[in-house]
Amino acid sequence: MKKLLSVLGVLVVGLFVLSSLSLAQHGHGETKMKMETKDVLVEGIKVSFMVMANAEHRKMLKEMKMKDDVEPGTTHNITVTLKDEKTQKEVTNAEIQMKVVDPKGKDQIKTLKYEGEMKSYDAYFNLPGKGKYQVLVLFKSGEKKGTAGIYHEIK
Repeated sequence: MKKLLSVLGVLVVGLFVLSSLSLAQHGHGETKMKMETKDVLVEGIKVSFMVMANAEHRKMLKEMKMKDDVEPGTTHNITVTLKDEKTQKEVTNAEIQMKVVDPKGKDQIKTLKYEGEMKSYDAYFNLPGKGKYQVLVLFKSGEKKGTAGIYHEIK
């Protein structure tokens, strides 16, 4: 597993060049929140990353009348969606491991859980200070396996 995760770092450099950056309106009913969304295409799967500060995430959950399950000791929620590029169908049966590396090189690794209501996978991470964080995923869905990654900067 460690070797595979270290390979992710090398792959991310190449994937990062292919990633696109867009500012998305995350609209649910009356809730309008801006969050940064970054997309990476790998193995025919579009992997979308969304990073949101816990304060904003709590507000969104409350407005959507969803359970506030923010993990203590964390600062951000990171959400991932997977979509098959050919069929445009969302991938809802994947196993996803996420690794977040802070600017000093310290990492956190978690298994993402699938949220049926949101049609996405997410987990809470501690991104406490300014700097560039590396966000990497290793996913498996049926016979498809892939790695994808982005950089997220906190200013």
